[in-house]
Amino acid sequence: MFLSLRKFALCCPRATLTRFYSIPVTRISRRKWGLEGIPRPRSILDDDDAPVDLSEDNDAVNGARPGTPPLHLREPPKKPTPALHQAHRETLKKNFPGGWNPPRKVSREAMQGIRQMHRLEPEKFSTPVLAEKFKISPEAVRRILKSKWEPSREKRVKIAERERNEKMEYLSSRRIAERTEARTLRESAYVGTKRDGFEFQ
Repeated sequence: MFLSLRKFALCCPRATLTRFYSIPVTRISRRKWGLEGIPRPRSILDDDDAPVDLSEDNDAVNGARPGTPPLHLREPPKKPTPALHQAHRETLKKNFPGGWNPPRKVSREAMQGIRQMHRLEPEKFSTPVLAEKFKISPEAVRRILKSKWEPSREKRVKIAERERNEKMEYLSSRRIAERTEARTLRESAYVGTKRDGFEFQ
């Protein structure tokens, strides 16, 4: 029995495939599922000879309207800039007359973290929430999320080295400031007191 089925499968592969991949719809199942009058589905093997058109219309795939010129040939819109956007731009120009230069900057790793958190859960990690967590302005978060620029390997090494140097300078300046503050506090505590026969003034 097994050999005869195997010989049949070797000599008639189409019949074997049809048996495995087509679904027979019996009269009982037609009555049971209410399929009376619906034709039997075609087998996937029946449309082998039909020509398949693989050409795609790029505009239809990209969702562009028919007759839309390419990006480099389009003209800017004639409509005026919306009031909110214009007010936002004027506020930025007033706050940063020399261009965008925020007072507090975050590292490249923090920028990657901001992008990743927003990509994973945009509702939970919205712009105001990220701005509050990283202690930067919402505009800075907006710009970080919008930017897609990634530095090259050499530039990344230079940026990391520069950030390390800036951090060391900041820590050393903080230490010096703390020492001077501690010294002034110590000296102010001794003013007007006598110690070992000396009076501090």
